[in-house]
Amino acid sequence: MDFKLESSGEGFVSLDGELTIEYAAELKALLIRALENADRIYIYLKDVSAVDLSCLQLLCSAHRSAVKAQKHITLDRGNCEIFEQTIKDAGFCRSSDCQKDPYGNCFWMGGEQP
Repeated sequence: MDFKLESSGEGFVSLDGELTIEYAAELKALLIRALENADRIYIYLKDVSAVDLSCLQLLCSAHRSAVKAQKHITLDRGNCEIFEQTIKDAGFCRSSDCQKDPYGNCFWMGGEQP
């Protein structure tokens, strides 16, 4: 996991490896740092080998925090099959945007509903 801040105020977060409860504290700290230091945050999944509910909850919380702080945050899920399957298994797939997000950028939009 990595966070890079550009001089333009944009932050880039790369998530890789295991995104599970064992690494939840590290992921939380990374997302908080990104939210504190950037107005626009881009999260990219790269070489993810495991995902569990804790990761989904932290990402959802980061998204809500960004909206509340009037910041923009996006998640590029790429073609990460394990991430997509976890979203589906956890029941996170949505067919409509989160009502708390005026930007229409819900992380869980699309995909197959369980």
